[in-house]
Amino acid sequence: MNKGLKEGFLNAIKATFYAYNKYGARSNKKLIPIHTWFAKEIISELGNDYSSMSLGTGGEYEIEGKYYPKLLDITFFSNEKPIVTLSFKFVTSNYAQNSNNYFENLLGETANIRRIGVGFVHFLVLRGHTPYYDKAAGNKRGKLKKMEILSEHHIEKYIKLFKDCDFPHRPDVLGIAIIDFDSKNNPYFTDLKKLGLQDETIRIIESEFSIETFIKKVRALCELKK
Repeated sequence: MNKGLKEGFLNAIKATFYAYNKYGARSNKKLIPIHTWFAKEIISELGNDYSSMSLGTGGEYEIEGKYYPKLLDITFFSNEKPIVTLSFKFVTSNYAQNSNNYFENLLGETANIRRIGVGFVHFLVLRGHTPYYDKAAGNKRGKLKKMEILSEHHIEKYIKLFKDCDFPHRPDVLGIAIIDFDSKNNPYFTDLKKLGLQDETIRIIESEFSIETFIKKVRALCELKK
């Protein structure tokens, strides 16, 4: 992976995680650093006819979708016309119990946007070792109960979706990064072999789902949808 791209992504994730810990899971302030980074990085090599909106660059754009109105994480425009939207998900805790819900929500969100002719891309950030907290009231975490280790089972649904080329509710572009944090909350890319993932799964995550490939494909989609 391009070193500068890797460092930029990790720095944005670090700022996002800091905001998550400071403001809590319900605050959208935690998303500003990573949304801003994706928006600026993707738009940086597109022409002057393109623009973007996100929490950090003008606010979220609301689109009338096929089935329901939707506030979009990051939206790219050509001559002020929305052409591609980027959905971003960073799972910070309790992934296993919610993984199917995340996936099903992704399918519905994809259909709602793609059915009106707007490109839809999704980037998912997972933790190799994810804390599981007991439920707590309000915006506070519960007690740490255990650490969940990401497994093949948690990833395989996304691999199947990526390979299902004829499925109409499949995102135009899909990206996944698996990270962990050191003792100082600095993020780093998880060694996928230590998670026990299959070689083919590792290959797809590190090539087809990589940040570099994702950004290149999103730029190409913007040019296609112009």
